[in-house]
Amino acid sequence: MPDIKSPLKAIRAKCLDCCCEQPSEVKLCPVSGCPLYPFRFGKNPFRAKRELTDEQKEVLRQRLEIGLAKNAP
Repeated sequence: MPDIKSPLKAIRAKCLDCCCEQPSEVKLCPVSGCPLYPFRFGKNPFRAKRELTDEQKEVLRQRLEIGLAKNAP
């Protein structure tokens, strides 16, 4: 069994196990009553999308540039 690092990855792995390791079958899963059904793609469908302001985007861009500069050879 692979090293599972998050609950969503564990759910995805269970769905793949249930569908004989076939990702296409996970997509076509007919068991909509399963408690894992909404999470079968390894994402939380109930999580709100994060909206960033222009200022927040600029701060993140600057932090990324600093991080890349530190890791550059």
